[in-house]
Amino acid sequence: MPFLSDHHGCQGWKGEMAERIRAFDWSVTSLGALRNWSHSLRSTVQLMLGSPVPMVMLWGPLGYMIYNDAYAVFAGGRHPYLLGCAVELGWPEVAEFNRGVMHTCLSGGTLSYRNKELVLLRNGEPESVWLDLYYSPVAGDDQAPAGVIAIVVETTGHVISEQRRQAAEDNLRQMARSLEQRVLEEVNARMAAEEQLRQSQKLEAIGGLTGGVAHDFNNLLQVIAGNLHLLARHEPDNGNVQRRTRAALTAVERGAKLSAQLLAFARRQPLSPALYDPRELDQGLAELLRRALGETIRLQVQLPAEPWCIHVDRNQLENAVLNLAINARDAMAGEGTIGISVENLLLDRRFCAGTDLSPGQYLRLTVADSGGGMSAEVLKQAFEPFFTTKTDGHGTGLGLSMVFGFVKQSGGHIEILSRPGQGTRVQMYFARSAARPALSAAGPVPRASAGQERILVVEDDTDVRGAAVEMLKHEGYQVCSAASGDAAMQLLAQGLVVDLIFTDVVMPGQIKSTDLATWARTQAPPVAVLFTSGHTRDMISRNHQLSPDTHLLSKPYAPEDLSAMVRSLLGG
Repeated sequence: MPFLSDHHGCQGWKGEMAERIRAFDWSVTSLGALRNWSHSLRSTVQLMLGSPVPMVMLWGPLGYMIYNDAYAVFAGGRHPYLLGCAVELGWPEVAEFNRGVMHTCLSGGTLSYRNKELVLLRNGEPESVWLDLYYSPVAGDDQAPAGVIAIVVETTGHVISEQRRQAAEDNLRQMARSLEQRVLEEVNARMAAEEQLRQSQKLEAIGGLTGGVAHDFNNLLQVIAGNLHLLARHEPDNGNVQRRTRAALTAVERGAKLSAQLLAFARRQPLSPALYDPRELDQGLAELLRRALGETIRLQVQLPAEPWCIHVDRNQLENAVLNLAINARDAMAGEGTIGISVENLLLDRRFCAGTDLSPGQYLRLTVADSGGGMSAEVLKQAFEPFFTTKTDGHGTGLGLSMVFGFVKQSGGHIEILSRPGQGTRVQMYFARSAARPALSAAGPVPRASAGQERILVVEDDTDVRGAAVEMLKHEGYQVCSAASGDAAMQLLAQGLVVDLIFTDVVMPGQIKSTDLATWARTQAPPVAVLFTSGHTRDMISRNHQLSPDTHLLSKPYAPEDLSAMVRSLLGG
């Protein structure tokens, strides 16, 4: 039986929303005037208003909304517009969802959702929110479902916090894996004999060993080169001496180039993309390839008359070719023909479809072998890290993965064409560079002007130190020397005044070359510092990248190289 006045049943309603509900003209909705509401409806509203949990009543087929104070907070800027509004008009962006809710609950069913994601408009912008939602039917006068009571608890903060926590845990696990990999890569050479070492560990161990060998090797080359240059200077009119020193210096240059290529193979060279002429493959890499592949492998290199230049890291490119060539050698059991070819190509849209390339001019670099080829299943997994068809102890399948990563990072594309019994072709595509290679200046390189400044040479190798001192004295500089950083710092502490410190990077003793550089920077005015080394490791570089204010003259160097660097640093 309906109530006859507002005095009965609704005066006990408390709160802001109670006042708003009493003041609202409900006669414009299917609920009718407040005095005509059924006892069950009033009781449900009273229960809702007394709850601290956000609750909303959706009454009638259109779902006219009645809600409590907590729901008003959730509604934000839509409050108090939502009061007495049909749900689809109040929340148009989720109208389809609410339509399904009304259909289910008015049919007698219930619904519940845990962390339901909905996109709602907040401050005029769509925003993902997460909600715990519980829907139940509310009976009318005839005990049939006439409305829906909804409990709405926003869990957005919790969900986002959980997502961040999960992301943090995931990052921690990537970091842990990265740290583990770094630790593995630092395992020294004595662990290289273990059968289960991964390929990455082996490369790191080889890199460390190669770096040490390169340092000593380049010191020897520097002694030879320095004395050859000095001999040539002392005998300018002796044609026989000049001819023999030139031949010996050519051999020194080849040795230095071989050392640099070994460091590139071990991934110990500073990396920097630059303009690259593919003809350097034949001029610079062919000899190292022939040495690495052995005499039973025939190497054929084919280049167009004018190959297009590309913008890549030379060391990484040549390392990629070396990796592919070694894979090809293994695929042929150490005997056969490996072809390295370069082609200028114009790629159209049809070819580029499904790749990261855009149509245009490209250089294709191919490494092909006459081995047994790959099955379709092997071909699908060829670029996957640690996938290998080799037996245990003969590689873990990182070579092709490294090549794949390098090509992709260079903005290129790589593909493998192979069939059983028909050999394998690995094709790398690089975009043509619009830049042109610089032309080398004609005639001899002009000598840098000599100076009278004081230079301190710090070098632990007696022969290298002696040659450097004589070179600089020949240029007119006042030169003193020290066999270690400790001895050099003692001289400086005793009052030795110098304009430049020329120091080897790796030396014994407590005082390192970086300590000398720090001392030099603190002087007024600062003292110039020129480093020299056959292998820098990471003492003066970060990730094998030298900072702009760090100057390095790599061993072996010629007198004109030393003179030019010194004059440049001294402001000549």
